[in-house]
Amino acid sequence: MPRPARRHTPTRADGRPMKITFGEMRAMGLRGILVYCHCGHNVALEADQWPDEVRLSDIEPRFVCQGCGSRGADVRPDFDQGDPRRAITGPA
Repeated sequence: MPRPARRHTPTRADGRPMKITFGEMRAMGLRGILVYCHCGHNVALEADQWPDEVRLSDIEPRFVCQGCGSRGADVRPDFDQGDPRRAITGPA
């Protein structure tokens, strides 16, 4: 049985994956992002402040954790925004 084709994820020169743009995210009906630090702190943010052409991966290095002080974060679309039982409401 043939193996399925591997999915290619574009990457930056430093090896970080290139994520979708805010415009692509909004086209899917998503309006917020989740920001995760490696230490476990996280926050949900509205994405209206970033222009459509900016990629989620473009803003990851700019975040500084208020808990541990480290720079850089994992930014993902908030697929559960609007469901108060599953939404993250602020820093842990």
